[in-house]
Amino acid sequence: MVTSNQVAAAIRGLAAGDALGVPWETMPPKRIDRTRLFDLLASRGWPRGATSDDTSQTLIVARLLADTAGTPTAAEFMRRLSAEADQIRGMGSTTRRALKHYTSTHTFPEISPQSRASNGAAMRIAPVGWIIPPTDSARRRALVHELSRSTHPHPVSIGAASIVAAMASQALEDPAGILPAAIAEATHLALPDFAPIHQAATGAWTPPPGGIPILAAPTIAAVVHTIHHSTDLTTALTYAVTLGGDTDTVAAIVGGILGGIPDQPPPPWWPRVLFPEDAEVDQLATRLTELRS
Repeated sequence: MVTSNQVAAAIRGLAAGDALGVPWETMPPKRIDRTRLFDLLASRGWPRGATSDDTSQTLIVARLLADTAGTPTAAEFMRRLSAEADQIRGMGSTTRRALKHYTSTHTFPEISPQSRASNGAAMRIAPVGWIIPPTDSARRRALVHELSRSTHPHPVSIGAASIVAAMASQALEDPAGILPAAIAEATHLALPDFAPIHQAATGAWTPPPGGIPILAAPTIAAVVHTIHHSTDLTTALTYAVTLGGDTDTVAAIVGGILGGIPDQPPPPWWPRVLFPEDAEVDQLATRLTELRS
């Protein structure tokens, strides 16, 4: 039976991964100083140990799910995102454009030939997996779609979010099933962009040497590749950051999946994470766990 302690640990695991990756975002692997990872260095004018929009948007989704008894709308997500936008560090350009469009028109963005399938929906979607068991894939996919389409309507962006939610759901019940869940969801999506998922899950995928881009499909391949490398939270988060590129997002997603595995010890840098929302985590986790049951 899934416990609220697991969900709380998943929330904290996501924040821990985000904070670990923030100082090294956009850097290629060769520029990442592995001896200073756990210091959570200050960067970009942000304080030491800061988290980014990965954590902020995930908490918006988690609170929204709890407040609506698991029946959120895309419009309500955008209303809450707008209300908190000024306090969110590092919001991605796709999300900023979608928010500006929604504020002006009260409509959601449409896919254009210039649309990029970026990873902004996948980074915030783990709470959907936390509240829905693996057996209810139809409801999980519907919620993923609703909470992704307001900013990231591209099918690959939504598909990447769907793979994350499937892994997050499975991790709470059977860690051995995380990678099979990723493969199964990628197979269901039947999009050529996700062909590398099976390779990543079996150790046959090679990360790009310049780091992981913000595109959705490579991000999810990197997440699956990292979890294949290790399901130990500290080991996996450290490895995720050393891949370079979008370090905070890859590590945050990995943390939101692996943090919920029972008996994961907190990572050694956790006391240095600047996470003022920690005070509400246990209560929020209880509400989310009740939705799952």
